[in-house]
Amino acid sequence: MMQHEILADVSLNFLGQNGFAWWALVNAVVGIALLVYAVRQWRSAALSRPDLPPTSPAASADKPPSPWIPASIGIVAVIYAAAGWMLPSTSGHLAAMLITAALLIAAIWIFYQRVYRFLGRRRMMSLLLLRSAGIVFLLLMMFEPALAWVTTPHRLTKIGMVIDASGSMSVNDQANAPSRYLESVMAVRQLSHIIRHHFQIEYFAYDGKHNAPLTDEREYSTIAPDGDQTDLPTAIKLAANNGAREVVLFSDGIQNGPTPLRTLAHLGVKVFTVRVGSTSTHAKGVPEINIVRINGPQSAPVNTRITLSVHIRSTALDDRTVQVQLLHKKTLLKSKQLVLQSGPAPQIIKLHITPHKVGRLLLTVYIPAVPQERSTAGNTQQFPILITNPRISVLYIEAQIRPEVGPLEEDLATDPNVNLVSLIQTRPGYFMVRGMHGKLTALPQTLAQWRQFKVIILGDTAANFFSADQRREMRQAVKDGAGFLMIGGMQNFASGGWGNTSMAAVFPIKLSTVHPSQLSLPFVPELTPFGRQSPIFAGITPWFIPPGGGHPQRALPDLDGGVAFAGLAPAGQSLLVDPKENVHGVPAIILAVGHYGKGRSAAFAADTTYRWQLELRTLGNESPYHRFWGQLIRWLAGESKIKTASGPSVTAMIRRQRYRPGQVVRLRAQVTDMNGQSTRFAHTRVLETLPDGKTRTLYMRAERHNIGMYKRNISPTLAGKYTLVFTAKKGGKLLGTDKTEIFVIPPQTEMSRLAAEPKILQRIARLTGGTYSRLDSIGALGQRLNASLPKQNQIRRTSFPLYNNPLCFLLFVAVISVEWLLRRKWQLQ
Repeated sequence: MMQHEILADVSLNFLGQNGFAWWALVNAVVGIALLVYAVRQWRSAALSRPDLPPTSPAASADKPPSPWIPASIGIVAVIYAAAGWMLPSTSGHLAAMLITAALLIAAIWIFYQRVYRFLGRRRMMSLLLLRSAGIVFLLLMMFEPALAWVTTPHRLTKIGMVIDASGSMSVNDQANAPSRYLESVMAVRQLSHIIRHHFQIEYFAYDGKHNAPLTDEREYSTIAPDGDQTDLPTAIKLAANNGAREVVLFSDGIQNGPTPLRTLAHLGVKVFTVRVGSTSTHAKGVPEINIVRINGPQSAPVNTRITLSVHIRSTALDDRTVQVQLLHKKTLLKSKQLVLQSGPAPQIIKLHITPHKVGRLLLTVYIPAVPQERSTAGNTQQFPILITNPRISVLYIEAQIRPEVGPLEEDLATDPNVNLVSLIQTRPGYFMVRGMHGKLTALPQTLAQWRQFKVIILGDTAANFFSADQRREMRQAVKDGAGFLMIGGMQNFASGGWGNTSMAAVFPIKLSTVHPSQLSLPFVPELTPFGRQSPIFAGITPWFIPPGGGHPQRALPDLDGGVAFAGLAPAGQSLLVDPKENVHGVPAIILAVGHYGKGRSAAFAADTTYRWQLELRTLGNESPYHRFWGQLIRWLAGESKIKTASGPSVTAMIRRQRYRPGQVVRLRAQVTDMNGQSTRFAHTRVLETLPDGKTRTLYMRAERHNIGMYKRNISPTLAGKYTLVFTAKKGGKLLGTDKTEIFVIPPQTEMSRLAAEPKILQRIARLTGGTYSRLDSIGALGQRLNASLPKQNQIRRTSFPLYNNPLCFLLFVAVISVEWLLRRKWQLQ
């Protein structure tokens, strides 16, 4: 037997539907009257008996009551009236009647205290009580309070209100009419009002993203009907899995999901379907805007300008001007006008932004809907982009392949803060190009091309390897702020004829000839006092011989000689020397640095640091090879504070989130190892979860010319949501994971066929034992739902009026009449 609980409830009906306006007006009038009264009190106090001192008995006798009391109560009344106007639900509370009564009685008391204060306490109290009683009877007639005994079962039948929030529900079936989704929301509110005392109602929106009940019906207004498909059985199961025994489904019946309708027959839930939308709606000729795709970079350095190319196709909206907006979350970043023109080719509009924060940036391109547009599903598209720390653009040029080239190229290419472009000549006039920087595939020919790079490194290149114009423009680029470095070789520095060129002033060393021109003995470099303090050797000084001689604290492989420099230029400083050989009576210079204009320059005599890389590569990011070259590049660029490592990471990089079945999806992932270096030796894979719940593992391969980037193409065919989890390991250690989602939209279904499908909804009702209704018969559906409940499941309400209009009116007239007679008897106005 079902248990019930009995609750007392006081209901009010203040002058019908517009009662809150009258109630607010009553409070406002009382408040304004009290404020006017208080102002008059202030004025009378200022004008009363000015000939008497304020402390005299006569002045005290004529002193009116304090105006602060009526002013305070008047302000409270005005504020409460304003609150009642803005929040009309307040008028339905018992507190509204009580506060109104208190304000009116307070106003009467203040008035009587002023006018009748010479009557005496007994007579004044008699008049006050009579007038207050009249106010109470008047309020009873106005508010009509009723005491109700409500018998409620402990457990109400749970019913689920499910609104289809797929893209087709965004359609407006008539001009200037609400969309199908908004019509459904209004119908849910109407139906909820009818059945709220008989059912426990839970609200659901099925769009593939909301998998739990909504907090209340108001949350519908925060949901956009943009689901990529309609899977009505899954929508119904969503409510059933949350305990609903009956479901009301609002949908246009466009079913294109993978779940067959027959699965509902054994669900054990009654479904009452409500058709939304016209059966005569067709997509042909329907005004529509669709963002086809967004082209832009997958990653970009912070504080650099990014250009996004938005491809837009429209139909039946020619010459209409729209705003193409670029948003981050809800913040508008850019907006640009576009005059729509239909045609086979999409229109392209370019949007530019400059991000100022490092991290993943999810941008949204949005076009506000125009009034004639029937669907807004294509008006929004997202574009993810990874914003990285600033990268130093480095140009490395070699006239020939030699042992130093490969390790140095690899080290700089794997540095996450370095963007390397290397030009290695393989035969006269032909270069092996690594990295991309614009369209540079040969030696820079203009000053603008040289200025693209923050650091210029020249290997074993003679002066005549460049033209006079190229050397002059290279010098100007350094003078304007670029860094310059030359690495030891057989045909560069003085031997390469650089001392007779315009570039000679850039070098921090003298470019006169020395005999012999090469240092031949293997050695470990010795730090100078300046070298020990330089940021170039921060953290690696123990690997080198300390200033003044001795032994290094850690074993560093020998360098095989180097170029013999004639000495320092006037502005040069020596950081490393050869402890075994002298030039002109002083230790041979191995590394010298200097400044030229706004730029910095360095000359490094050796060309065999690859030995440091080969023998110490197990140290990874802490090897003296990596630290030396990374810190030297940063010093030359004037960016010594940039970190050399960011730690292990995996970052998924997918250009789009929506695809058609069979369309190629390019999966990309950027991977760094434990030392923060981009690596091509990680085992990278993707765990793909398909819309039907099945999973598969896809292995990715490293790109050849883009170290740290892994790729894999897929061509999904099943419509729905795909979840992709990227994972990378190196040496058995997990480097990180990243997760993203893509959606495959079925062709010629969701937005191409917009006519409502009543037969689908009728079949769902038959399979589950429910009924089929149209939207205009929602009231009848509510009555059927209430009547279908067993009596023991229904709420019973018994009301007892706390007022009687004739009796209250007679009592009101009686007390007002007695009060009037007493005032006449006592000769009062």
